[in-house]
Amino acid sequence: AIQVTYELNADNKNREIEGIMEAVKNFNLSGGLIITLDQEDNFEIENRKILVKPVWKWMLETL
Repeated sequence: AIQVTYELNADNKNREIEGIMEAVKNFNLSGGLIITLDQEDNFEIENRKILVKPVWKWMLETL
């Protein structure tokens, strides 16, 4: 599952993570990806990995 947001911040972090977790659970995935403008991070929630990557890095990896 892939979620896209300009940035993760105090105002939207919970909403974005809840959204990706809902998709991950619905499709029984081991994790998901949140694409941002320039942030990078990793979370593990309920034994599922959530990766946060900047869009440029994600695009270079998919070439």
